[in-house]
Amino acid sequence: MSSTSTETVPRFSIVVPLYNTSPFLLQEMVASVQLQTFTEWELILIDDASPDEATRVSARACAASDARIRLTELPENRGIAEASNAGMRECRGEFVALLDHDDTLDPRALDLVDRAIDAADDIDYVYTDQDVMTDKGHYRIPFSKPEWSPERMLGQMYTSHLSVFRRTLLEQVGPFDSAYDGSQDHDLVLRFTEQARGIAHVPEVLYHWRAVPGSTALNGSEKSYAWAAGAAAVSAAVARRGFDAEVSFGPNFGTYTVDYALSPATSVSVIIPAGADGQPIDAPRIDGLLADLARAAGPVAEIDAIIVHPSGTPRPTERSTVGMVQVRVEESTSTEFTSMLQCGALGARGDVLVFIGGSIVDLPARSVARVAGPTAQDDVALVGGRIVFADGTVKHAGYRKSKLHLRDAFRGWPAYADSTYGALTVNREVSAVSTEFAAVRRDAFLAVGGFSSLLDGYCAELDLACKIRARGARVLSMFGPTVTSSDTTVPPHELPKAQRKVIAARWGWKGVDPYTP
Repeated sequence: MSSTSTETVPRFSIVVPLYNTSPFLLQEMVASVQLQTFTEWELILIDDASPDEATRVSARACAASDARIRLTELPENRGIAEASNAGMRECRGEFVALLDHDDTLDPRALDLVDRAIDAADDIDYVYTDQDVMTDKGHYRIPFSKPEWSPERMLGQMYTSHLSVFRRTLLEQVGPFDSAYDGSQDHDLVLRFTEQARGIAHVPEVLYHWRAVPGSTALNGSEKSYAWAAGAAAVSAAVARRGFDAEVSFGPNFGTYTVDYALSPATSVSVIIPAGADGQPIDAPRIDGLLADLARAAGPVAEIDAIIVHPSGTPRPTERSTVGMVQVRVEESTSTEFTSMLQCGALGARGDVLVFIGGSIVDLPARSVARVAGPTAQDDVALVGGRIVFADGTVKHAGYRKSKLHLRDAFRGWPAYADSTYGALTVNREVSAVSTEFAAVRRDAFLAVGGFSSLLDGYCAELDLACKIRARGARVLSMFGPTVTSSDTTVPPHELPKAQRKVIAARWGWKGVDPYTP
């Protein structure tokens, strides 16, 4: 451990803007920094012209108590963004950590962040898990965050506390932008991670976010202006990245919905297995689904539907066109769901394949275009839409894997529930999706060989997603495109033993899900 002399360049600079901070809370925050097991730090306090003399007196006392603490008193109030910028200009450390004036750090915080940085040569940004601290000092509502999830970052500022930035890159990216006051951290992280080489997540609760009156930890509506600022920051990021997408407020405070447009030059092949798994679908049902499809297609250059049915069963439709949709019928030697999808996919011509299970009874307008739209991003290959039951509860919104199990992460939840830290109502990366309603780039599907002949059902879906992610592409679960299913069966959670061995041999099966902990 190197010396903590003021002449030594510290590993971490911790920036804390102050404004009318309670002396007790200020001292508790400072004490949490002084109790760090990693001691190579400096604490930069920036008083943003607090009218409360007690805040200034307490801040001066803190600075006088420890050579590693420095205080700057601004002559006039500049707002959270500019006060933070003033603090960052004072930083000398290799990395800059952000800490709110009434929150506290776990004593291990800097030590574990330092280890995460040392674990790779290119780490530029580190974030940790967090919880909420009540006014009585009790810890509750822990937030076990996913591994780096750029799609979720567009949907909400999920990394939040504790965030640590490499200072040299921070200086290049630029400071906080006061135009986004209230969500200035969201804007900064969006810009910073566009340039960052490596991003690390420390899956430990190392930051305690205090819930006090006026704090978004207690009630998001306390700072409704921050929601509008966040939407503007996400819109700016979408434009900066060249996406053709519309940003709107999500159903819950602090969340945003990014709805990607499907290029009019993109062709789509929709594959519908009729009679999969021994459940026949009559011709009127198929024709109704095709009529929905014609309305749900959205702006596509060309769309065709491939209806796959088991050999020896009646032809499911006599239609050759429905609206702009060209209809083809294929026979499959198998009745297994993913095998029938594979049969249809091998004869498809579209740039994007959209899978729609026979249990789907409602395709809202543009739902096909909306589930296929994200595949316009170069690194997105597989996209799942949300599937709900007729009663409005969730059937599928991405899989969650753990040990020997694979579960529908939010099955049975109300469709618009404010789930723990918003995961249900934002677009996000996931380990796998149900192909009952999903889109996949045809080139990516063919490149990995499609579904494995050794697996079926959700095991084949998991394997497909793993193969796609192994090639560096992302798998997304989308909040926006939602369809209704008539199927109410509950699949077994534990993977079949024989198929479990195949999955384990190919991909391993340890730890928690990286995206839905």
